[in-house]
Amino acid sequence: MKSIVRVSLLLFIAASLITSCSNKAPKEAKYIPKDASFVFVFDPKSMEDKLEKGNIHIDSSIDKILGHITFDSAGKSALDKIKNAGVDWTDKYFVFISQKSVAGGQSTTVNVLGNLKDSAKLVAFLKDHEATKGQTIHREKNYSYISASDMHSISWNDKVAIATFYYYKESLLPKHDSITHVYYQNNSVNKEEEIKKEVNRFYTQKEDESLASQKPFTEMFKEKADGYLFTSSNAAINSLSMMPIQLPKLEDLLKDNYSASTFNFEDGQIVFKSSSYTNKLMSAIFNKYAGPTVNMSMIENYPSQNINGIVLASFNPEIFGAFLKQLEVESMADLFLQKMNITSADLYKCLKGDIAVVFSDISAGDNSLMPKAKLIFNATVGDKTSFTKLMDKAVESGFLVKESNVYKGGEMIKATGMYLHADDKNIILASDSATYNQYVTKTSKANISADVAAALKGKSTAFYLNIESLFNGFSNSVHGNDTAWFNHAKGLFKDAIATSTNFDGAKTTAEFKVRMKDEKQNSLVSIAKVALAINDLEKKNNPIITDSIHH
Repeated sequence: MKSIVRVSLLLFIAASLITSCSNKAPKEAKYIPKDASFVFVFDPKSMEDKLEKGNIHIDSSIDKILGHITFDSAGKSALDKIKNAGVDWTDKYFVFISQKSVAGGQSTTVNVLGNLKDSAKLVAFLKDHEATKGQTIHREKNYSYISASDMHSISWNDKVAIATFYYYKESLLPKHDSITHVYYQNNSVNKEEEIKKEVNRFYTQKEDESLASQKPFTEMFKEKADGYLFTSSNAAINSLSMMPIQLPKLEDLLKDNYSASTFNFEDGQIVFKSSSYTNKLMSAIFNKYAGPTVNMSMIENYPSQNINGIVLASFNPEIFGAFLKQLEVESMADLFLQKMNITSADLYKCLKGDIAVVFSDISAGDNSLMPKAKLIFNATVGDKTSFTKLMDKAVESGFLVKESNVYKGGEMIKATGMYLHADDKNIILASDSATYNQYVTKTSKANISADVAAALKGKSTAFYLNIESLFNGFSNSVHGNDTAWFNHAKGLFKDAIATSTNFDGAKTTAEFKVRMKDEKQNSLVSIAKVALAINDLEKKNNPIITDSIHH
């Protein structure tokens, strides 16, 4: 009996391990080429469930939005046909973009993939639809397709349907053959054939040629989300041949860099999370030149109780030199700068790497086209010799003036009303001299809530936007019919916080949150309620629209 129990337990553990290690990619991934530069996935069923929990029903909401539009019988028939075209409108949708060099130009295909419930209904819909009626349905071994034009195609099998849109941009530069070292004019492109090739590979490619084989893509779906976003740098490599100047080693830096992201409508907030994976060369640079975290002391004494936004960054300036060396363009840059008696190293070594920007007290102003605001930009100085060389050059050009060992704004900066003060410790640009003096004398304490400060602290870059205060600042400039919808929008969002981390040896991570005024209600429900309320206002302010929708 004990043996049976042990064997059963071992089988259970083995099954669990196999399940956890299995490919997490959605079934649709096999249709998406692994050289796709951009993939966006959204789950309408997930979002519909959240709306339903908030007592917002999709069908009745659509009817409400379209309530002030009258359709003729043809229009109603067209809508019914679309609903019954065999597409599963509740399953995930995939939008993916592929790019490549073709005959010296750049081709781009934008594709929308959806799941099918009944391919026969889709065929019937296409045969009856005005844009595709009378077009030949081509049947291949693994799929069928119909071409609406040499730029558009719809393809399908019994599982999925893909709408493909093809674009081609011809290079104005002659193409260079790296073997014969001969320049030749670009050949013309048969767009119809090119789109056929693209569609064919979606259905015939092997798994290792698809995103189903890419770990950053497949692991993204381990987290349940309302939407997903995947990007790849590999498509950019195909565009390098179109550049007028070819940079050595650029391809090595661009190859195999990926980002995988999710977004969710949660209670009280919209959350976007992203992980960026870099190739070995890029990772080695990030590892060697990892920067510190943001310097919170640079914003602690900002002189305002009404901060609208904060931007913080902290980095190791030497990383710019590492990239110049890797691209083998450092000597070229130095040669260009030689006439000014500066080097490329002077451009980045003059900074220590800590930067802070704070703006506050934004208002519409008094009958002015430009809003009023206070601002501080502060960058800490690094190498003093490099700093002095660059500042002296700015003085020679008249952009700055030098008073003893302090640099201040020239006539151009003064004309804007801004105030600049730069010494061997900080470069500070302020909206006015009073704001500068209050900031550097540390006579006041910035009004930053504890939760915002905690979110920004310890990150390599950080951004904060007080959306609520921006609405308040512009409230006096909104009048008449705009007041009602403005007040609805004003009651929706609280603020936004975006942060990113330093490279951890495998990846860098970033997070972006939009926080709502209503912290308990799902953010999608909050947005939907405001959208429906604004729709009601539009119906009151505008007469009934008569719209005739045909096939």
